[in-house]
Amino acid sequence: MDLVGILEQGLIASLVAMGVFISFRVIDLPDLTPDGSYVLGGAVTVAFMYAGLPWIICMLLGGLMAGFFGIITALIHNKLKVNSLLASILVMTMLYSINIRVMNGPNVSVPKEITAQQEAQYTEKTKLDDILGMSSLKENQSNLQINETKKTLSPFRENSGYNSTILIGSVVFVSALLTIIFLRTELGIALRGYGGNKAGIKNLGMNPEIMSIIGLLLGNFFAGLSGSLFSMYGGFSDVNMGQGIVVISLAAVILGEIIFGKLNLFYNMLCPIIGAVIYQFLLALAMRYGYIIGFQSSDMKLITALFIILVIGLRRVEFKKWLSLKTSE
Repeated sequence: MDLVGILEQGLIASLVAMGVFISFRVIDLPDLTPDGSYVLGGAVTVAFMYAGLPWIICMLLGGLMAGFFGIITALIHNKLKVNSLLASILVMTMLYSINIRVMNGPNVSVPKEITAQQEAQYTEKTKLDDILGMSSLKENQSNLQINETKKTLSPFRENSGYNSTILIGSVVFVSALLTIIFLRTELGIALRGYGGNKAGIKNLGMNPEIMSIIGLLLGNFFAGLSGSLFSMYGGFSDVNMGQGIVVISLAAVILGEIIFGKLNLFYNMLCPIIGAVIYQFLLALAMRYGYIIGFQSSDMKLITALFIILVIGLRRVEFKKWLSLKTSE
């Protein structure tokens, strides 16, 4: 079992889990937009890599574009008075078509390195080229090869000079640190207050619509950032790669809360990170040894959904017990 690979994939997934944590826990607005914005982050990143922009700029642009559609969800929710869940489903549906447009198809691979052998087949000339009029074609193909060098290659390729674990870990660390710092600011405190008491924020003279916009922007920005990293890491972007990502991320958040939730460290921002790594480890464990009990990889989403239902059910039972004890006092 490749523990380093599991850790890397878990850290990538922790970014979208952070986004889901912000929307479901911090601002208390259920949002399914990440199912589409996760793919958009990857699609935009690969598109800009082909345009020759530095990979880190491509990654940030992917996150920002994903965040923009979080704003669209918030505007539909606020201005049209549509339930946030329905608004996010509408935007998620729109994003399916938009993602295919961005990728110019259902999937796209990241730019690849051109080997010396491949380069030679474009530039090598024979004695018959001038006679047969092939010289101009060879020159055009050579120009195409020059254009190939403008494409940005993935930092996760072999011989890139980057350590993938350190690179992914650094992105997650910086993202979590900046989020924690932001939640300590006045605006961050207002955002947390909005999640706890939406009417109270309005009574304090703050616009609750702005709070929902900021929250969904952040949530989908992290989803897009995660999709961007995954596309560069996996070497492709696919229109279906975000399917069920919200449910998986929610399961990761709940796993983290079970372990670290009571500590309330750093506004519980460690919960989605630790939970995503644990979930990825459990997934790898199930796929490797699950055959013993007849488990298939396709069963994982069923188990994930049942796990969430079970946890929600147990919490409701505990809440009813607590409520009955309070009333008896």
